[in-house]
Amino acid sequence: MVKKLHPAAAALLAEIEAYRARSGTDRTNFGKQALRNGNFIPRLEGGAIPTFKTIDRVRAFIDGQTKATQPRRKASR
Repeated sequence: MVKKLHPAAAALLAEIEAYRARSGTDRTNFGKQALRNGNFIPRLEGGAIPTFKTIDRVRAFIDGQTKATQPRRKASR
C-alpha cells in the first residue's frame, strides 16, 4: 500500500529530488548536509510532515548550494 504524502512533504520532496538530480547528492548526504539528519528523506517519504522551519532550512540550503555553484559573471564596463 502506498502512503499518501502530506502536500507540504510532497512539494518539498520534489524540490529535493530536483536539486539532487542536478548535484548528484545521495539521499543520506543531502539530509546530513542540509539538516544534520541522514534519515530526513526516508522519514518524509514515510509520512512525516515537515515544519515550516524545516522547509525553510532545506530551501535555504538548496539556494545556498545553487548560488555557490553558479559561475560568477564579470561586470561589464
